[in-house]
Amino acid sequence: MNPRIEVGILGATGMVGQEFVNFLQGHPWFDITWLGASDRSVGKTYREATTWRLGGAMPSGVENMTVEE
Repeated sequence: MNPRIEVGILGATGMVGQEFVNFLQGHPWFDITWLGASDRSVGKTYREATTWRLGGAMPSGVENMTVEE
């Protein structure tokens, strides 16, 4: 078994970023380890910084991650 690949998502709070989060969360090959967004989101948790616009709940694996520059 190969090790999982760590990935970061730039623009994570926007619609395309949310699609990437939704797709990659729970993926067998990838681990989301970094979330980046604009200055107004930096330092907040993903839950605080994001208005989740996709169907269903925000993936629990990312909701407490801190958004970075």
